[in-house]
Amino acid sequence: MNKIGRFIVFSALCCVVSVSAFAQQSIPGKVFVAELAGTVTFIVDGKVVELKKGLALPAPGARIETAAGAHVVLVYSNGTSIYIDEKTIVEIREFVQRPFPAGIDTSEIEPSVSSTVGYIRQGRIIITTNQLVTGTSMVYLTPECQVKVRGKDVVIEVLEHQTRVGVIRGDVTVTPSDAPAGAAGLVLHDGQMVIISEPAGGVGARTVRLEALDANLINALAALIAANERAQRIVVFESVPGGAGGPQIQAKEVVPADLPVQLTVSPSSLRTGS
Repeated sequence: MNKIGRFIVFSALCCVVSVSAFAQQSIPGKVFVAELAGTVTFIVDGKVVELKKGLALPAPGARIETAAGAHVVLVYSNGTSIYIDEKTIVEIREFVQRPFPAGIDTSEIEPSVSSTVGYIRQGRIIITTNQLVTGTSMVYLTPECQVKVRGKDVVIEVLEHQTRVGVIRGDVTVTPSDAPAGAAGLVLHDGQMVIISEPAGGVGARTVRLEALDANLINALAALIAANERAQRIVVFESVPGGAGGPQIQAKEVVPADLPVQLTVSPSSLRTGS
């Protein structure tokens, strides 16, 4: 085997070892129910859980469905919050993180490296992250694309044969599901939105359209982002010894000393797309 061949094999082995090491060092994450309205179905391990505000539930494998007029705000144990709007179906296919001590303000900074994979079948979610640490991976899938989230306030909406991804603040990378392997994807920044649509008749490539977020939509989302930020401030997490099963995530509801003010996002402060 030549030097290049040995290098490729060595690199592949390093990747396998790295992924394996992360899996061994990680523990299943949880979600905290911060806000609840209307009929919301939460299924995990094949069982329907009766949701109540203040519950901390296992996240991996969970399926959340909201009825018309309903919504729920969940806080992941890495500090990220997610507003799940009405008539939405979301699956949390993976959420693991490394153990971490108490005393970290998870509303401001992620307490440890984590890996999240979600799937949005229909409806709309709004994601609000804290400062994600180096090495964290947060990916949301839809029928039309993959969205790699780096923060800070992101909306993903799945309609019939179409996905819309908008960035209020922060940046994401959006890659159509039919893109060639290794495709770089489209990077979105503040005030930008991409619309990915299925081809007419289901024949051909998906269409990708980049545009600026509508000011009315930004104003409408401000209240939902504020709900996410309130949720982040009413719970703290830590990993505690769990006996033979290893460390476990523990959530504790708190009352913030300074209640957060209502968030107002000015459209004039956002960079428009082209």
